[in-house]
Amino acid sequence: MKKIILLLIVTSMGWSQTGRLIGLVRDGSIYQPLVGVNVMIGGTDLGAATDIYGNFKINNVPVGSYDIHVSMMGFETVSRANVHIVPKRNTTVNFNLHPEVLQGEGVEVTATFFEKTKDAVTSSRTVDIEEIRSDPVGSYDIMAMMQSLPSVISGADQTNEIIVRGGSPGENLFVMDHIEIPYPNHFPEQGKGGGPVTMVDTDFIERVDFYAGAFPAKYGDKISSVMDVTLRDGNRDNHLSEFNFNMAGFGFNFEGPFTEKGSYIFSLKRSFLDFVIQNSGLMAIPKYWTSQGKISYHISPTQKLSFNVIGGIDEINIEGEDDPQTRSAENVDFHSNQLTMGLTYKNLFSKKGYGIVSLSGNRVGLNTDVYRYLLDGEKQQYYGQDDAEWEMALKGDWVYRFNSKVETSFGFNAKSISLDYDNWWHGEPRNIYGYALSANTPIMLISEDDFWNDYFDQDSLWFESIATVGTYDSSETNNILDFVKTGVFAQINFKPIDKLEVISGLRYENVSYTGNGNISPRLGISYGFSSLFKLNISGGRYYQSPFNIHLNSPNGDTKLLKNYYADQWAGGIEYFLSADTRMIFEVYSKKYENMIAFDILESSDGRDSLDYNMLVNIGEGESNGIEFFIQKKYTNNWYGSFAWSHSVAEGVDPRNGEKFPWTYDYGDVVTLVGGYKIRFMEYEWYQKHKKTLLAKMTSWLPIAPADEYEIGVKLRYMGGRPYTPKSYDHNIREWFVNSSDPWNTERYDNYIRFDILLQQRFNFKKTNLIAFWDIMNVFNRDNPWETVYLEDGSTDIAWQFKTFPVGGIILEF
Repeated sequence: MKKIILLLIVTSMGWSQTGRLIGLVRDGSIYQPLVGVNVMIGGTDLGAATDIYGNFKINNVPVGSYDIHVSMMGFETVSRANVHIVPKRNTTVNFNLHPEVLQGEGVEVTATFFEKTKDAVTSSRTVDIEEIRSDPVGSYDIMAMMQSLPSVISGADQTNEIIVRGGSPGENLFVMDHIEIPYPNHFPEQGKGGGPVTMVDTDFIERVDFYAGAFPAKYGDKISSVMDVTLRDGNRDNHLSEFNFNMAGFGFNFEGPFTEKGSYIFSLKRSFLDFVIQNSGLMAIPKYWTSQGKISYHISPTQKLSFNVIGGIDEINIEGEDDPQTRSAENVDFHSNQLTMGLTYKNLFSKKGYGIVSLSGNRVGLNTDVYRYLLDGEKQQYYGQDDAEWEMALKGDWVYRFNSKVETSFGFNAKSISLDYDNWWHGEPRNIYGYALSANTPIMLISEDDFWNDYFDQDSLWFESIATVGTYDSSETNNILDFVKTGVFAQINFKPIDKLEVISGLRYENVSYTGNGNISPRLGISYGFSSLFKLNISGGRYYQSPFNIHLNSPNGDTKLLKNYYADQWAGGIEYFLSADTRMIFEVYSKKYENMIAFDILESSDGRDSLDYNMLVNIGEGESNGIEFFIQKKYTNNWYGSFAWSHSVAEGVDPRNGEKFPWTYDYGDVVTLVGGYKIRFMEYEWYQKHKKTLLAKMTSWLPIAPADEYEIGVKLRYMGGRPYTPKSYDHNIREWFVNSSDPWNTERYDNYIRFDILLQQRFNFKKTNLIAFWDIMNVFNRDNPWETVYLEDGSTDIAWQFKTFPVGGIILEF
């Protein structure tokens, strides 16, 4: 990286003075273009008004970062912070303005840097590309960035799937340009999103709307959260290129006009992890490729057609390791591939409404081979998985506003799902082992006390099989299942009085295979005491169908499985301390019913164990918590946020009716984020320094001044995660959990991590360079991931990321 930056600095002498700001301003509820909106660039006299199509253009803007202010009578005034103007390029910024009811003449409309998330009154957040880039240390990953919110966590550093408000992996909906993506991460896990890195290219993103619960009726079949990603269109004026590398990989982006009415944007990336993380604490190094593209075509000013495609190829090989992801599997080869593509048609059919319809397809293939090496070096496979999932989906939404007080929306979705799971397991004898303290003494059976007191952890220990008590059954299954999921929804947004907004919705969903159909009511209420202070409450019943891996399981009659659900609500206050600072306090509750679990029986050997031959709806539990979140958007050269949540997430033990802590019951979670930007380009001494040989030779250093230099920090604390300790049987040399043992009685140590981001921005004559340095876990703290249970009866701890420095660049040309 040092040589790359040095070469770019030395060969890119001089810099241009201006760039261009363009964009579109729409009604955020019905997406109609707004005419005559005032768009002003903060700190300058530059501005423009939108034309009849809602577009604006401001030429000859000096290079740098600015606040953009957008205002129009009858609509909220919105500001966007930290918008970068770069030389010889268009900077595109689109705005969605929401109607605001004025309470009389002379009422001052307060500007805000916080853009509204549509149809949400609680538990939501909207972010843009610059916020993602400034997150320390999200590594340009939207999943990682959302973990700055209260009650949003991940299972470990090594996976970025979010877990929200005491829920579980697999309860989060991911939508990209109206297309649902079942596995948005590399290295997907069935029933989860899985993976260490999101496939979505950050540079494609225009905005992200995140709902941490109690979301509106248009979203279904998930319980905990929704991440709705809007992608930008490619540049319609010039063909542009970009080279980048970071945590997500290295590769190229290309964009430009596609005929007179269209544009394209395309990226291709390869993973970077295998080059940088050998000593990071990751047990095995993943390799992957990602490709993403979007073509947009404007049929007319009111009709638009978009085609999206995203795909990934993943590979990992683990040999001679025993880590939490490959327990009892010494050697593993894993391969996966996934592809999602979709066509979306958007029509502003009326001045009061719009419709959007998408047709998409998704395929995921998962292949796992588990093997051992025999004494002669031969490779012996004893488990194989070859699973494939296909989805075809049709989805439509329509919105219509009758007047300033009433807005309606309705829609449907239908999915045709095909599953083909091919798995086999080679059965082996179950051996009884005898022990000796040396090769010269006879092998014999010993008691448990003798093993732990006299034999355990002895260098001279000998053991061998002296009897066989049975054989694990071999199995070979090929399960094929085709079924359909359907859903419809209707919603009304009603403002009976100026200060009150009520959002009421109803959703119906059906799974053809099980015959389950459920009605899900939703309700949100917001009362504004003033433009600065609101009281919000929302809730409903949220259903989720069984995971595909459950429905296509050979274990039991899966047609009997029901959709599980959670009755949840959230309420709180929202207060603006200033235009750039917002404080939110919320209380929430989620009560789960009909959760899918394995039936608990006694095994044939007399030891209580889990029998995985039957899936049943016997789980229940609840998660309750309080949250406090205060955020200052980037203004006056700095930004920051503080998030705290306290929660109790408990399940009900079906064996005795007693409560136990769920796996992701962390208790207290605290996240502190802050950043400061220095605009060296505004200082005369820097302009002179930039031309010197010293500047060119030292510019690669992360502490070297740049046109704009940003420092960001993140501190996160989480309480210890619960776990169930295992017992060891030396006679068969296996670890186990008795079905009579209480669950999650122990906790790992608390989690603490401090991260730093150093980001430099250089503006040159024909190129722009962003260089950043992410340092995760600066103090190299030992944060436990999970206990590793070894075959000899000992245990070890697999650690989460140790100190993990990652450098990256984005070169725009």
